[in-house]
Amino acid sequence: MVPRHLIDPWYRAIFVRRSVRAYDGRPVGREAIGEIRELLDGFSPLCEGARAVLLEEGAQEILSGTVGSIGKIQGAGAVVVFIADKSHPQWQAAAGYLGEGIILHATSLGLGTCWVAGTYKRSEARRRIALSVSESIVAVTPLGRPAAAESAGAQVIRAVAGSHNRKPLETLTRGVAADQWRLGCREALEAARLAPSAANRQPWQFGVMPDRVVVRASGPGLMPVVPNRLDCGIVMLHLEVGARAHGLEGSWTFLQRPLVAEYVFEPAGDP
Repeated sequence: MVPRHLIDPWYRAIFVRRSVRAYDGRPVGREAIGEIRELLDGFSPLCEGARAVLLEEGAQEILSGTVGSIGKIQGAGAVVVFIADKSHPQWQAAAGYLGEGIILHATSLGLGTCWVAGTYKRSEARRRIALSVSESIVAVTPLGRPAAAESAGAQVIRAVAGSHNRKPLETLTRGVAADQWRLGCREALEAARLAPSAANRQPWQFGVMPDRVVVRASGPGLMPVVPNRLDCGIVMLHLEVGARAHGLEGSWTFLQRPLVAEYVFEPAGDP
């Protein structure tokens, strides 16, 4: 589970996070770098099967493969590389959960980020990082101070991806009627609804019961670039942060496919 002291800042970050492609070129501050480094090897048992590496040198060389000259990521002070151990049964969800935690923390520090899964120089990232035989780089994010103005190319990319559009909550949920949801459950699901996903597909469904929420993968993935379960790891992080920000403590259990995991609420009235 996410450490308790991170819940509130990450919850606030959910509502201001956006994909940033233009940065002002300044180095990322040492204090911020230090805080992010503390998260790279994981902040929860759900991160097992994934890790991240922060590179302050050569970020642009890794990011220069992004969308040619249109929407190209420019001026980032650093890059975070997300790595999954494919021998772990939950490597996809773990990578999404870990990566989004790092992204929300960076957002809470005033930094810009952007999930990049298929259009960076993977070979350049591999050259700089020692990987085990079972590890693979699954995505990266630039890290830096957002530029004062977004380029026209970045605006085009955002419009094509529909980055700010989200499906209505009613189309993402099934199960008991909303009037039977636990207090705080709607807010948790709204936080989950805002989770980013590849091409803004939102490839998940929520099965809502009085005592739990089940996350289910839904729709085709963008394999091999972005598996649905990586996106589901991202939404798991949002759901947990939203739930706990509204007093719904609980615990995760992974489930058999096509289900992903369930967040079971602690009984009402428990401390």
